[in-house]
Amino acid sequence: MRRHWLPITFVLTVAAGALYFEKLYTRLDLLERRPRVDPTELQTVKSELQEIERRIADSMTELVVLRSIDERSVALAHRLGSVEGALTAAASSLADQRSKIEMWDKLRDEIGPRALDERIEIFRRGVEDQWKHLDQLAQSALQKAETTELGVLQFEKGLSRDKVRMWRELLGPIVQLMGNETVGSGVLLPSEPVPGKDEYRTYLLTAWHVIRDIQSGPENAHVPVPVTVYTPFHRILPETAELLRYDASLDIALLLLNTTRPMDCGAILPTRSRLGLVQTFEQVYAVGCPLGNDPIPTFGEIADTQHTVDGTHYWMISAPTYIGNSGGGIFDAQTHELLGIFSKIYTHGTLRPTVVPHMGLVTPLDAIYAWLDSVGFGNIPVAAEDFQAQAASANR
Repeated sequence: MRRHWLPITFVLTVAAGALYFEKLYTRLDLLERRPRVDPTELQTVKSELQEIERRIADSMTELVVLRSIDERSVALAHRLGSVEGALTAAASSLADQRSKIEMWDKLRDEIGPRALDERIEIFRRGVEDQWKHLDQLAQSALQKAETTELGVLQFEKGLSRDKVRMWRELLGPIVQLMGNETVGSGVLLPSEPVPGKDEYRTYLLTAWHVIRDIQSGPENAHVPVPVTVYTPFHRILPETAELLRYDASLDIALLLLNTTRPMDCGAILPTRSRLGLVQTFEQVYAVGCPLGNDPIPTFGEIADTQHTVDGTHYWMISAPTYIGNSGGGIFDAQTHELLGIFSKIYTHGTLRPTVVPHMGLVTPLDAIYAWLDSVGFGNIPVAAEDFQAQAASANR
């Protein structure tokens, strides 16, 4: 439909000219047949004929031009199609750019000064919260560090081995009991004032078989028992003691020193609850007078808390002990509390029995407490619970 009316007009014009030309030739033919021809009319016809020929020539020229125009119209249409495609792509690109511009406008609003200030404020609050949290953690860490430092100082203090304290709490309470043919050990309990008098009484614990061997039997229970007391100044005080109570099955005996003055050292007695916490691998000192020597400490551990011999319950320890340790004390290695009284030691063989030093048996102090209650001496003072808390802290 691109300008098809031009050729149609041209065809109609040519057709009309052809008809007119045919008429003209018909007229010429008639004129020639006439006997007489008017030269003027003939000239007019010729002029008309030339005009028609000119018009035909112009029409042919116009036809050529029109044909060229039609070919150019096809090329133009093709180019217009290409341009139309390019314009469509450009329109799409423009729409995409418009979308991006709108997006950037939105982002510009979001990151504008006000939005930026809001985000900075949120960030600042977050940083402050994090700082407060870190400060709390730092304070907590500082407190823990201070607590740990205190614990380390206490531990180092313990490692420094206060020899004066260790002597007073481990060696000082130990006494030697000696007869004609036997030697053993005992443990002094803290001296306590006698109500209404300017006097002190001091009890001691030992193994019953030590007293039995010294007195040569229960019938001599009234015979004073020789006791050697050791002082912090390396002086030896000879004393005697009176047997108050004993239990052969438990292998325990309670004696009272025959003196009214206080002793410099007495064993630290634990609470009953503390004794219930004793476990295997707990470190201990075994202190006694083996072979009649002055008090000797040896280090080891609780090897067994459920050891039974002949129906009697004992603890077994790995701290080396020997003959003469009987009746001596077993002390907590950290708190120096008295945990039990040494009773007997394992031997191997019958003809010439060999002592096994690291397999000693101990009468635990909780059993001794129960026995003291049963024989009317349950009033012997034990440690307060606050001391137990300190002991637990020292153990940690």
